[in-house]
Amino acid sequence: MIENPGKYFSENILPHSGRMFGVAVAIIGSREDASDAVQTAMLRIWENICAGTVPDNPAAYCLSAVRNICISQYELSKRVTSLDKDVGTISTKSSAEDSLTLSEVIDRMHSLPDKERQAVEMSAFAGSSSEDIAGALSVSTANARQLLSRGRRKLREWFS
Repeated sequence: MIENPGKYFSENILPHSGRMFGVAVAIIGSREDASDAVQTAMLRIWENICAGTVPDNPAAYCLSAVRNICISQYELSKRVTSLDKDVGTISTKSSAEDSLTLSEVIDRMHSLPDKERQAVEMSAFAGSSSEDIAGALSVSTANARQLLSRGRRKLREWFS
Protein backbone atom coordinates (compact mmCIF):
# COMPACT_ATOMS: atom_id res chain seq x y z
CA MET A 1 0.00 0.00 0.00
CA ILE A 2 1.28 3.47 -0.88
CA GLU A 3 1.58 6.00 1.92
CA ASN A 4 0.55 8.98 -0.20
CA PRO A 5 -1.43 7.95 -3.31
CA GLY A 6 -2.01 11.58 -4.34
CA LYS A 7 1.71 12.35 -4.41
CA TYR A 8 2.48 9.14 -6.31
CA PHE A 9 -0.29 9.87 -8.82
CA SER A 10 0.81 13.46 -9.48
CA GLU A 11 4.50 12.55 -9.76
CA ASN A 12 4.27 9.27 -11.69
CA ILE A 13 0.96 9.21 -13.58
CA LEU A 14 -0.06 12.78 -14.47
CA PRO A 15 3.12 13.50 -16.47
CA HIS A 16 1.96 10.87 -19.00
CA SER A 17 -1.43 12.48 -19.70
CA GLY A 18 -0.19 14.20 -22.88
CA ARG A 19 1.05 10.95 -24.39
CA MET A 20 -2.13 9.22 -23.30
CA PHE A 21 -4.17 11.86 -25.12
CA GLY A 22 -2.06 11.45 -28.27
CA VAL A 23 -2.55 7.70 -28.23
CA ALA A 24 -6.28 8.10 -27.66
CA VAL A 25 -6.64 10.55 -30.56
CA ALA A 26 -4.71 8.19 -32.83
CA ILE A 27 -6.94 5.25 -31.93
CA ILE A 28 -10.32 6.96 -31.68
CA GLY A 29 -9.84 9.91 -34.03
CA SER A 30 -12.03 12.34 -32.10
CA ARG A 31 -10.41 14.81 -29.70
CA GLU A 32 -13.52 14.90 -27.51
CA ASP A 33 -13.78 11.12 -27.25
CA ALA A 34 -10.03 10.90 -26.68
CA SER A 35 -10.33 13.36 -23.81
CA ASP A 36 -13.08 11.22 -22.29
CA ALA A 37 -10.94 8.11 -22.68
CA VAL A 38 -7.98 9.74 -20.92
CA GLN A 39 -10.23 10.93 -18.11
CA THR A 40 -11.68 7.43 -17.69
CA ALA A 41 -8.18 5.90 -17.73
CA MET A 42 -6.93 8.39 -15.13
CA LEU A 43 -9.89 7.61 -12.89
CA ARG A 44 -9.30 3.86 -13.15
CA ILE A 45 -5.58 4.27 -12.54
CA TRP A 46 -6.32 6.43 -9.48
CA GLU A 47 -8.73 3.80 -8.14
CA ASN A 48 -6.14 1.07 -8.68
CA ILE A 49 -3.43 3.07 -6.92
CA CYS A 50 -5.74 3.71 -3.97
CA ALA A 51 -6.44 -0.03 -3.88
CA GLY A 52 -2.71 -0.73 -3.66
CA THR A 53 -1.79 -1.49 -7.27
CA VAL A 54 1.50 0.22 -8.08
CA PRO A 55 2.73 -0.23 -11.66
CA ASP A 56 6.35 -1.22 -12.30
CA ASN A 57 6.45 0.99 -15.38
CA PRO A 58 4.01 3.91 -15.00
CA ALA A 59 4.38 5.09 -18.63
CA ALA A 60 3.53 1.70 -20.12
CA TYR A 61 0.76 1.22 -17.56
CA CYS A 62 -0.83 4.55 -18.52
CA LEU A 63 -0.59 3.93 -22.25
CA SER A 64 -1.98 0.42 -21.91
CA ALA A 65 -4.86 1.69 -19.77
CA VAL A 66 -5.89 4.34 -22.27
CA ARG A 67 -5.42 1.92 -25.18
CA ASN A 68 -7.72 -0.63 -23.56
CA ILE A 69 -10.36 2.01 -22.90
CA CYS A 70 -10.16 3.26 -26.47
CA ILE A 71 -10.54 -0.25 -27.83
CA SER A 72 -13.56 -0.79 -25.57
CA GLN A 73 -15.10 2.47 -26.77
CA TYR A 74 -14.40 1.49 -30.37
CA GLU A 75 -16.03 -1.91 -29.94
CA LEU A 76 -19.07 -0.38 -28.25
CA SER A 77 -19.65 2.33 -30.80
CA LYS A 78 -18.16 0.67 -33.90
CA ARG A 79 -16.44 3.94 -34.74
CA VAL A 80 -13.65 4.28 -37.22
CA THR A 81 -11.07 7.04 -37.29
CA SER A 82 -13.17 10.13 -37.87
CA LEU A 83 -11.36 11.60 -40.79
CA ASP A 84 -13.86 13.28 -43.07
CA LYS A 85 -13.92 11.47 -46.41
CA ASP A 86 -15.55 14.40 -48.16
CA VAL A 87 -12.73 16.88 -47.56
CA GLY A 88 -11.15 18.14 -50.81
CA THR A 89 -8.13 16.54 -52.44
CA ILE A 90 -4.50 16.15 -51.58
CA SER A 91 -2.31 16.82 -54.56
CA THR A 92 0.82 14.68 -54.64
CA LYS A 93 1.85 15.68 -58.17
CA SER A 94 1.55 18.80 -60.27
CA SER A 95 -1.32 17.79 -62.54
CA ALA A 96 -4.94 17.49 -61.40
CA GLU A 97 -5.27 14.03 -62.94
CA ASP A 98 -2.54 12.70 -60.64
CA SER A 99 -4.08 14.02 -57.42
CA LEU A 100 -5.40 11.76 -54.69
CA THR A 101 -8.62 12.32 -52.83
CA LEU A 102 -8.49 12.18 -49.08
CA SER A 103 -10.93 9.27 -49.20
CA GLU A 104 -8.40 7.26 -51.24
CA VAL A 105 -5.72 7.91 -48.61
CA ILE A 106 -8.11 6.95 -45.80
CA ASP A 107 -9.17 3.78 -47.64
CA ARG A 108 -5.52 2.77 -48.01
CA MET A 109 -4.87 3.49 -44.32
CA HIS A 110 -7.81 1.28 -43.34
CA SER A 111 -6.58 -1.52 -45.58
CA LEU A 112 -3.42 -1.83 -43.46
CA PRO A 113 -3.45 -4.51 -40.75
CA ASP A 114 -4.82 -3.00 -37.50
CA LYS A 115 -1.56 -2.77 -35.58
CA GLU A 116 0.32 -1.30 -38.56
CA ARG A 117 -2.46 1.26 -39.09
CA GLN A 118 -2.50 2.19 -35.41
CA ALA A 119 1.29 2.54 -35.34
CA VAL A 120 1.28 4.81 -38.41
CA GLU A 121 -1.61 6.90 -37.04
CA MET A 122 0.01 7.25 -33.62
CA SER A 123 3.29 8.34 -35.20
CA ALA A 124 1.78 10.67 -37.83
CA PHE A 125 -1.15 12.19 -35.92
CA ALA A 126 0.07 12.13 -32.33
CA GLY A 127 3.83 12.24 -32.79
CA SER A 128 4.19 9.16 -30.62
CA SER A 129 7.60 7.56 -30.21
CA SER A 130 8.30 3.87 -30.79
CA GLU A 131 8.27 3.37 -27.03
CA ASP A 132 4.83 4.99 -26.74
CA ILE A 133 3.51 2.93 -29.63
CA ALA A 134 4.94 -0.23 -28.07
CA GLY A 135 3.21 0.49 -24.77
CA ALA A 136 -0.11 1.30 -26.39
CA LEU A 137 -0.11 -1.75 -28.66
CA SER A 138 1.34 -4.12 -26.05
CA VAL A 139 4.32 -5.08 -28.22
CA SER A 140 8.08 -4.71 -27.83
CA THR A 141 9.75 -1.48 -28.97
CA ALA A 142 11.47 -3.35 -31.78
CA ASN A 143 8.13 -4.76 -32.92
CA ALA A 144 6.58 -1.26 -32.79
CA ARG A 145 9.37 0.06 -35.04
CA GLN A 146 8.82 -2.87 -37.41
CA LEU A 147 5.03 -2.27 -37.54
CA LEU A 148 5.61 1.41 -38.23
CA SER A 149 8.19 0.65 -40.92
CA ARG A 150 5.97 -1.91 -42.65
CA GLY A 151 2.96 0.40 -42.59
CA ARG A 152 4.92 3.33 -44.01
CA ARG A 153 6.51 1.13 -46.67
CA LYS A 154 3.12 -0.19 -47.82
CA LEU A 155 1.72 3.35 -48.01
CA ARG A 156 4.76 4.52 -50.02
CA GLU A 157 4.34 1.59 -52.43
CA TRP A 158 0.64 2.33 -52.91
CA PHE A 159 1.18 6.02 -53.56
CA SER A 160 4.37 5.97 -55.64
